[in-house]
Amino acid sequence: MTSGISASNSSTGLPAEIISYTIAGCSEHSGNYVADNIKVDRPHDQASRWSGAQQAPSMKQWILLRLDTLAVVKSITFGKFHKTHPCNMKEFKVYVGLHQDHMVQVLHTCLKDNAVPESFTIPETNKAGLRFPSRFVKILPLSAHGQSFHVSIWHVSVAGIVEPAYVEAVRARYDEYRETVIARHILKHLRQRRMLMPYMSILSRTRLELEHPLVTALHSSLVLQGDFPSAELVLSQMASANLFDDYLRSCQPRARWTRLNGTNADGDAPGPRGGHAMALDASRGVIYLFGGWDGRKSLDDLWAYDIGAERWEILCRSTAKEKNGPGPRSCHKMVCDSKTGCLYVLGRLGDDVGKISSSRSPSEEGRGQARTQTGERNPNDQQGMSFCSEFYRYHTRGLDGGKWDLLSFDTATSGGPQLIFDHQMVMDSETQTIYVSGGRVVNGDWDSPKYSAFYSYDVRSSKWKLLQPISASGLSSSVQSSISHRSGHSMVFDSHAHALFVFAGQKDDRYLSDMCAYDTESNTVTELFSNFSSVGGPDACFTQRAVIDPTLKEIYVFCGLSRSQQTEALTVLKADAPNWVYRYTHPNIPGTWTQILPEPLRKDIDRSKTDTEGIMLNYGEGEYGTEWDDDIPRPRYAHQVVYDEKTRKAFLHGGNAGETKDEENEHGEPSGDGRDTGIRSRGESGEGPREPERIASSSAGYRRGLAFRDGRMEGSENRNDEEDVEHHSWTRMRELRLDDFWSMTLIRAGREEVVRRAVYQIRQQRFREMCEDQPPLSALRYLQTEVADVVDHSDSEEADIFRSLLPHLLVVAPLGIATPTGSGGISAHRDQGSGIHGDDTEEEVSEGQDWQRKIARSEDVPPKKRTRSQSPGEEELVWTSMIEGNDGGSTWGEVEGYGFEPTAGSCHPWSGSIEPTPLSIAKMARSSGQKRSHAVLLLDEDPLEVTSSGSDSVHDGSKTRAKPLSADRFRQRTEVFEGLLELVEPGAKQPEGSLLDLVDSEGGL
Repeated sequence: MTSGISASNSSTGLPAEIISYTIAGCSEHSGNYVADNIKVDRPHDQASRWSGAQQAPSMKQWILLRLDTLAVVKSITFGKFHKTHPCNMKEFKVYVGLHQDHMVQVLHTCLKDNAVPESFTIPETNKAGLRFPSRFVKILPLSAHGQSFHVSIWHVSVAGIVEPAYVEAVRARYDEYRETVIARHILKHLRQRRMLMPYMSILSRTRLELEHPLVTALHSSLVLQGDFPSAELVLSQMASANLFDDYLRSCQPRARWTRLNGTNADGDAPGPRGGHAMALDASRGVIYLFGGWDGRKSLDDLWAYDIGAERWEILCRSTAKEKNGPGPRSCHKMVCDSKTGCLYVLGRLGDDVGKISSSRSPSEEGRGQARTQTGERNPNDQQGMSFCSEFYRYHTRGLDGGKWDLLSFDTATSGGPQLIFDHQMVMDSETQTIYVSGGRVVNGDWDSPKYSAFYSYDVRSSKWKLLQPISASGLSSSVQSSISHRSGHSMVFDSHAHALFVFAGQKDDRYLSDMCAYDTESNTVTELFSNFSSVGGPDACFTQRAVIDPTLKEIYVFCGLSRSQQTEALTVLKADAPNWVYRYTHPNIPGTWTQILPEPLRKDIDRSKTDTEGIMLNYGEGEYGTEWDDDIPRPRYAHQVVYDEKTRKAFLHGGNAGETKDEENEHGEPSGDGRDTGIRSRGESGEGPREPERIASSSAGYRRGLAFRDGRMEGSENRNDEEDVEHHSWTRMRELRLDDFWSMTLIRAGREEVVRRAVYQIRQQRFREMCEDQPPLSALRYLQTEVADVVDHSDSEEADIFRSLLPHLLVVAPLGIATPTGSGGISAHRDQGSGIHGDDTEEEVSEGQDWQRKIARSEDVPPKKRTRSQSPGEEELVWTSMIEGNDGGSTWGEVEGYGFEPTAGSCHPWSGSIEPTPLSIAKMARSSGQKRSHAVLLLDEDPLEVTSSGSDSVHDGSKTRAKPLSADRFRQRTEVFEGLLELVEPGAKQPEGSLLDLVDSEGGL
């Protein structure tokens, strides 16, 4: 952790100044170690510190600083004693805010136990990306470095922007933001509580928009009016207004793969290889491919693929023969400058750094017996080997088109990285900057891996720079390792947010599953995940490939080698290896992982044999007699992927698909048609010193499975000695390099699908209401036709919900259709709310009752009873809240805040004689004695509803007026409405959360 903080704000250009402060308060201190001591930096004065009177964490300790001027705080620095001290503060938290009673946590980190002052960046924006000012800074020590020691703080310095005009403008915007947020929450709360008059009054006076007008129209038609057809029409309008697009992108997608067979005029295309490099010239729609390892040698051919014309073109058969051209290599990286069309190539694992020859007999064991193609020497012998890190540029257009430039013979001599492979490289064309992360250093020592650091290269000045990021979260531990100190990882660049995402890879014997984001403008890094596997992401992986769509804020990850259990160090190339989508709203805020739904992998694969006990399947034709489905690419690693934002397609080429079998006779001559020469474990392409080849007998009992363990390939085999003697043949396991070329498009649910799902929710609610208001057969017909018509019966969850709707016909008896009489018979009463009248429905009611009785007997589900009025002129029946007590008597309670008490002369409501009356307001008072609002608790009809009309109507002579909406039904419709809001993008709907949460927050109300 560097102790320095940039002197200026890159986004504002204003300098960050040291801010003076006073001690506004603190917890009890020990001896003379008062809090004022931290204002002065005296590292050699042992008494110049604050020390708590109690040992943490038994007592909460704190220091509150009041800044002398309102400021946008940028950093906080902790001075230390001139040598290690057991009382030095270790873990701590920092809060900032305008008021000492309402502060927000901005840091939770640790200090090192040394004499070096440490500075930490304070986030200056909230989650909405808005800057905020601070007046108070609170420090909460949590532990000391020494056990059983009191915590000591020696010196604290706060820096930030204090320019009055700027800070006042920030405060004004922040105050307006807070007012807007709270006003929108109030509006949401009032509408949920059915207080429409104050809701409309606030809207008209503030001119705020709670949500998109179409969302408001949906609430009015669905909740207030119960006009379900109009609500469905509004949903279609919302889809046309793109309000569902954000949800559509969040849906689990499917991959549509298309195999590309374009060749050049001679019918040629790039051959099988792994560990090659690809780059896309987005401005011209051209993909460039260079080098790789074909299983026998490193390659140096250069190809170009025209996306529009769907055709390959060979640019150079051998770049080594070109002037200043690079030699054969693999595990290198190549980027394209979309402005100039130039390609930049860095790193290699070539034939001159220990590549093992392709000829080896079954008896050869150990790396010491290996031969190189350039001579008979041990690959660990550094004598005569070249470890220079050349850096090349290739011009694809312009006057120098087709020419190579050797920018550097050895980047290490000019402040850049050493010779590396399995690194990552991206380019910011706007700033003409190339970023290089990690990679394994090639120095001849294969047993003690060394990893490269994090660098940037300025194309304009031709200068390298070693980057040392500062942790945005303030973590004092080294953040350099978050971006480098790994190989075979992924790194992508969001050109809109100027952020790099670095994740996964391998370090020593560990596969990683972490992820961090690096801000190229502020030189800060944020850890997003320490283990994304634990939050539903991929397993720890190596040699996976990733591309990014910065417009959609999505990263697409394509499978590689993975380890699901770190403790076993078992590396697997899964037969059903999934690809992933990572979605984020802001680079510094952790996003969500979604697995891309897989296509069928094999036509007749035995799923019981996939990924069982760490088995890595072999994908060639063999004893199982299976073939890979030609409609999708097989799992692989050491492949290459690029992404075209214009067409939103990913392009995949080549890679290593694992091992296939090739047989040799007793003379060591190949008897199969395998193309590889053995197992290679160093480098993404497998290049580098190889482990001894695994020789297995050719027998019917041979188990076709391999696993990597501790970086070495192990074979699983069952030998049959008798067959070995009889046939005198050997089976050699060979890695299969691929030359297939694919494009992938993600297929997501369309707008019509989202509308269908939303309509399904609305029709469920309409059916539930029909069960209460209309005859059973009418509701049943609606269920069988209108509801069933929008159900995806192939979706088990939707089908289960559909089946669960049927019991609603039994649980709720329709109003005025079948009510018990005093003699136990059934009498039909007119239901004024349903429009059904006596004689017109007598036959239908009878049939409905008979059907209901049959279903009730088969399901054994007793219907819940409702009170009914004695007078047919009463408008509506009311649910009872009375339940039986344990002693057989009756108890009167409240249901979700709605209570009833019996009046004089009342009897059990199930008898149907007397309707219960609401509890008095006095009995619904709070414990504090303050009376609650009747409308808040009971969701009474608002006066504005009386003037509105909807589908719920009752007839009173010649007049038609709206039927009062019950509180229960209002609540049900509101739940459906808010469920539909999950489909709407955040900026177009009411705010998340509730005002009620403030009661349970720290400090409460």
